[in-house]
Amino acid sequence: MSENTEHSKNSNIQRATQRQSGDDRPKRPQTSLPDVQTLSSLTLEPYVDTHTHLHYVIDRLPEKFGVDSYQDLKDRYCPPNMEACINVLCDPQSFNTDQVFPGTYSDWKVMADTGFIYLTAGVHPHNSKDYNDFVEDRMVEILQHPKTVALGEIGLDYHYDFSPRDVQRRIFVKQIELAKAMAKPIVIHTREAESDTWEILIKHIPQDWKIHVHCFTDSPQFAKRLLNHFSNLYIGITGVVTFGSARNTQEVVRSVVPLNRILLETDAPYMVPAKLNKNKRTAEKVNVCHSGMIPFVAQRISELMGKGINEVMQAARENARNMYGV
Repeated sequence: MSENTEHSKNSNIQRATQRQSGDDRPKRPQTSLPDVQTLSSLTLEPYVDTHTHLHYVIDRLPEKFGVDSYQDLKDRYCPPNMEACINVLCDPQSFNTDQVFPGTYSDWKVMADTGFIYLTAGVHPHNSKDYNDFVEDRMVEILQHPKTVALGEIGLDYHYDFSPRDVQRRIFVKQIELAKAMAKPIVIHTREAESDTWEILIKHIPQDWKIHVHCFTDSPQFAKRLLNHFSNLYIGITGVVTFGSARNTQEVVRSVVPLNRILLETDAPYMVPAKLNKNKRTAEKVNVCHSGMIPFVAQRISELMGKGINEVMQAARENARNMYGV
């Protein structure tokens, strides 16, 4: 995540609850969306968005877009070379949506039944304080579904400390052990917690385990240590790489991570690629990201690496296949 972006997981679930119950309906943010022609203009190479929250995307889109299903979002607003996405469930409340919102876009079983969507499930460090046996049981139910390809995002976030740090560490380890018991790849969230993240990873995860360090914003030195130690670890790059302030992420792409260890992700609805808002007036700005914007992430990576965008897309597609089997 960027310095100015935060996963407001609980508030998003609460807004969805309010909207679908019809009580105290909140005002959705105004936004525009790029047309498919714009998103298709950079490359036609097939791709997978390896980390997104499409349920939050639909939650945030104003009614004027008329999007109430994942297939509709893909067909109308994403380029045709988008093959699949990994939709991440990381708030404990999202594990119950098949009961609370059955048959709606918020229902995780509806997500799993959508052809191009695969799932991960894990308790985000912000919500570590809410972890209990009931939450774990519901999470395991999702993890046992054949469309669920990993456990996560899990980890440490010392920027906000929404959960106490000792609780974050304990729940991080607990979920790592669960992932190993279930033979699931692991999706890591780490922010301003390099030392503790490193100590937990090297102590509890085998060196050849499949790991996706999502939305990397930490130091290039940390990225290098991770890549050197874990042979199947991938670095996830989001639209944050297009931000002028993202010097760490840009340096990691420029000089640390090899092309065969990089994953493309949006972390949608967050991290709108900067070029999509260049020279736009406030009323025209794109405030909601979605999986169709991956080509703009790849474009910036290609510039930093000095490689063609198609080469980046092809390598990232193969990396997604190796990491997730998708």
